[in-house]
Amino acid sequence: MKSFLALCFVSLSMVIPAIITVCAADTDMITRDFISSMESYKNGDYQKAVDLLESIAARGVQNGKLYYNLGNAHLKNDNLGNAVLWYERALQKIPGDPDLRFNYEYALTLTKDARENTSFSPTRIFFFWKYHLSRKTVVWTAISLNLIVWLFIIVWRMTRRKGFWYAACITFLPALIFIATAFFNYYESTYLRLAIILPKQISVRSGLLDNSTELFKLHAGAKVRVVRTLRDHLQIRYSKDKIGWIAAKNAGII
Repeated sequence: MKSFLALCFVSLSMVIPAIITVCAADTDMITRDFISSMESYKNGDYQKAVDLLESIAARGVQNGKLYYNLGNAHLKNDNLGNAVLWYERALQKIPGDPDLRFNYEYALTLTKDARENTSFSPTRIFFFWKYHLSRKTVVWTAISLNLIVWLFIIVWRMTRRKGFWYAACITFLPALIFIATAFFNYYESTYLRLAIILPKQISVRSGLLDNSTELFKLHAGAKVRVVRTLRDHLQIRYSKDKIGWIAAKNAGII
């Protein structure tokens, strides 16, 4: 047994430094690529900036600022569809960033398809926090408020002071609201898949074949809902009465 434990200890002492070295090297490479992408962007080489930033994202880096810079690089590179896609992804991470909001709204003015006016929708008015807080912030707020509620209840049980009971009741409502918002965000991201049209123009057809009846056209930057996936095609819904099929490569899932 002692020999086995000693062997495990020796193995870990050899493996852990190797893992740390690999992670540090990968971090250094990501940092260098990011700095190079910013230099390329400043020098007007937007395609190189896109390639470097997308290589960072492909390595599993999920960061709102990275997505924001990718949107900017695509926009400068005259790729409206990908610009809107990466701005949308950035909004899930840093929805309150004013620069991101400004550039995103500007990009939307360049799209050709009519978009739904949600500025004064009841959902945005009465559930404003959902559109100004990231999903991670909503989750942590829900957990924190829930812990505070239980803390008040525990203290009330120990002291029997009504003030703590009232505080628990008052805190319970926002805790419930944020818990519900967190679950809705999860449902939305898992089951209500949204996508952005990438090419400058595509035909939405009644079937999977290239010669299927053309139902309508969509342009770069249009936001659609993915109804279902079949082989290498997506059935999308653009509005209540506009639904059809497109090749999966023509849309980017948000």
